[in-house]
Amino acid sequence: MDSQIIKKYTSAGLIWKSAIHLAQKKCKEGKLLLELTEEVENHVAKEGAEQAFPINLSINEEAAHFTPKWNDTYALKESDVLKIDIGVHVDGYICDGAVTVNLDNKHAKEIEANELALENAISVAKFGAEINKIGSEIENTLKEKGFNPVYNLGGHGLDKYNIHFAPSIPNHAGASSAKLEEGAIAIEPFASTGKGHVSEITNVEIFALEKSSGVRNASARIILKTAEKYNGLPFAERWLRNDSKLSELNFNFGLRELMKSSCFHCHPGLKETKGTIVTQVEKSLLILEDKTIILGE
Repeated sequence: MDSQIIKKYTSAGLIWKSAIHLAQKKCKEGKLLLELTEEVENHVAKEGAEQAFPINLSINEEAAHFTPKWNDTYALKESDVLKIDIGVHVDGYICDGAVTVNLDNKHAKEIEANELALENAISVAKFGAEINKIGSEIENTLKEKGFNPVYNLGGHGLDKYNIHFAPSIPNHAGASSAKLEEGAIAIEPFASTGKGHVSEITNVEIFALEKSSGVRNASARIILKTAEKYNGLPFAERWLRNDSKLSELNFNFGLRELMKSSCFHCHPGLKETKGTIVTQVEKSLLILEDKTIILGE
């Protein structure tokens, strides 16, 4: 891998580290999730990087793809199990990572089990290693601690301006005999007190640009122009609302037109069954022939 590319990945990792630490520090009972999001996004921009995707703030049985609405009023509860998933990029080179916060510490054992699963998975993530070994470490560690992995979620490769690239990194055994090659990957264990299966919800706050044509409405074209600046990476509806500067009526009409024309790809929220608790931890790695670099460390 080119040394300049490695430098950009490691720079993104350091900024991610500062962003995730800031987010953890800001997590207090009564903290508005929208306010938390804006503070972290502003921090990333001040550090000279950009968001690789909208900050995911998922609570309790929610696993992924939840980000605050533009007018969100949800305040963090002491009992909440909050997953904070942040992606940062420098010139398209991405560090993606997550932590779980639980202010009353009632779910500390699940968080600790997931952190151990990630640690064990990273220990076998070497150039030429079977991807199956990573999944086996995650599944075995979690099951030994009394939890299930979320079987239909997993890690992924990272590429320039591409947050979900090959290879897929499953969180369970028996999924892939492929071997790790040189490149960037994110290892992303999800633990669950339930059966370990998430489903999509109907409400969507995160999108990606599918195509930039097929609409005539002026508001829809303004929103499209705004979406193009994210270079194919996922974006939040609240970003579009803020950047397009349209009235609420015109924005809603324009977004409807874009959805009808299939210009946007949707990333629905993913959640386990009600009453279960899902935790998430994640780190990004550079797999090189002679070494593995953990970004943000």
